[in-house]
Amino acid sequence: MNKKFIILFLAATLCLPTFAQQEAGNFCRHEISIGYGFHPVSGDESLFSGGRFGHDIDQVGAFYGAYTYFFNQHFGIGGTYCYDPRIIQYWYQGYNTNGAQTQVCTLDESSHSLMSHVKINTVSKKVFTHYVKVDTGLCFWGYKLTEYHPEMFEVELPEQHCCFAWQVATGIEVGYGPIAGFLQCGIGMEGNFSLGIRYKFKNGTK
Repeated sequence: MNKKFIILFLAATLCLPTFAQQEAGNFCRHEISIGYGFHPVSGDESLFSGGRFGHDIDQVGAFYGAYTYFFNQHFGIGGTYCYDPRIIQYWYQGYNTNGAQTQVCTLDESSHSLMSHVKINTVSKKVFTHYVKVDTGLCFWGYKLTEYHPEMFEVELPEQHCCFAWQVATGIEVGYGPIAGFLQCGIGMEGNFSLGIRYKFKNGTK
């Protein structure tokens, strides 16, 4: 994925007419969304240093949910939870006496991100919304070894730890009424590209 293209696309959206007038009508203060993201920014570094080991990553993608409270029809803040599971198979670089590669272990790795976000609707119409969104928070990691052969290789797993979590994105929402689908482009824990469903609470109008 060309990250330079994504950054340029994010910057270009800021040139849109910001805070375009919304069509007449009440707005909903509360909204929730769920989504799935492709190619999230996650740690895919190997546990093993040097050139003796290789690894294959089965990367499922990121699943996330978010809540946003809007102060007006354009500006809102909220929270996001993001879950990214991966399965990594490690094998020894080289072949054993039978001419086959030797498997070291399988690592079930997962990250759980808790982030606060700011969401700005730059264009807001009845059936179409364009937005930009920035998330920051913490990411917590978990590890579990399976198919491990300690008699052959010794693996020291890092303790569960946390790191900085983030997302910068722009997206569009299309739908009528409280429900809309969305497509999002960005960089971070939610993925380079993601799609999902957004729901606005009718009882949040005033």
